[in-house]
Amino acid sequence: LPGTGVVLVVLWAVGEYNNLGWLSLPARTLTAIVFVLEVALMLSLPFSGLLHGLNHLLEKKARRRSEERSPEFDHRRRLLLKGAAAAIPLATLATSARGITRAYAPARVYLRPMAIPDLPAELEGFRIFHLSDLHLGHYVTLEHLAQAVTLAQPLQPHLTLVTGDVSDDLSELPTALNLIYDLKPPYGTLASLGNHEYFRGIKRVRQIFDQSPVPLLVNNSTRFHVSGQPLFVGAIDDPRSMMTSHDEFFRRTVTETLAPVSGADTVVLMSHRPNVFDFAAVRGVHLTLSGHTHGGQIGFMGRSVFELHASGNYLWGEYTIGTARLYTSSGAGHWFPFRLGCPTEAPVIELRRFVNSMS
Repeated sequence: LPGTGVVLVVLWAVGEYNNLGWLSLPARTLTAIVFVLEVALMLSLPFSGLLHGLNHLLEKKARRRSEERSPEFDHRRRLLLKGAAAAIPLATLATSARGITRAYAPARVYLRPMAIPDLPAELEGFRIFHLSDLHLGHYVTLEHLAQAVTLAQPLQPHLTLVTGDVSDDLSELPTALNLIYDLKPPYGTLASLGNHEYFRGIKRVRQIFDQSPVPLLVNNSTRFHVSGQPLFVGAIDDPRSMMTSHDEFFRRTVTETLAPVSGADTVVLMSHRPNVFDFAAVRGVHLTLSGHTHGGQIGFMGRSVFELHASGNYLWGEYTIGTARLYTSSGAGHWFPFRLGCPTEAPVIELRRFVNSMS
């Protein structure tokens, strides 16, 4: 497997460099498959080896025992241990294959109600189509995006919000923005930046947005009036770096973006990174929409399996601080094709009234 992986990586690089889609597409897909299988075997073989070792020790001990014991019992025990030792890598490989297969499934587009404390009656039932982390270009295509937009149409969203990392191939970004815009919800479409917009070239990204029908909000905002009720939508910039603390960045950008907020506003904040939630909540933001994490791409019961080891990072799903709400999308795409218990998604979030008895 390692040798196969090296060959595939070389073919992928050659295909990308020479713009040979017929070569790069299968090469990168097979590279991902080989990598996942290698990791699966690396994780499972030590456990399989332990069972083989345990079986060997028990057989050795049995031969040395002087007391009588049923040969049939010893035989069954050895068969059980050998079967378990073989089953572990097989089960791991089967699970890995399912994770790879699920990565190519269409994004789940569905209606997700979210209760907002003391939501004005005028905003009851207001629907937001939330797109994040499409990562178009490698494993997610424009056809996948078009399918998600088509599935969202019957749910009749009032507003589309795109929270970054739209395309890893900037040649596809103009078409992608037009596809998203074509949904034409009554209150339009807005976008914010993610870290991959910077990785791919922020100058070119901004030029594409300027020529598109989708406004890009960067530390600024707009205000809609829904049956007379003001709905404030702001979006912060992305801090770009991956490994450092962004507390001061979030504090500054949230303060700047929310400066025009008035007391009558219901406030929605777009932030590619969900870590902003702690700062948004104390500033009175009613709903924060984020992505970035992909939910770790492995989940269980609607939560990332990494949740216990990443407390406070808001990896996937709905979170609450006081009266503030956050939804972190697992993303409508990915840059690595593996999804297990954490499907790609593009939820249509429906605002619901929740009367806060403490207010």
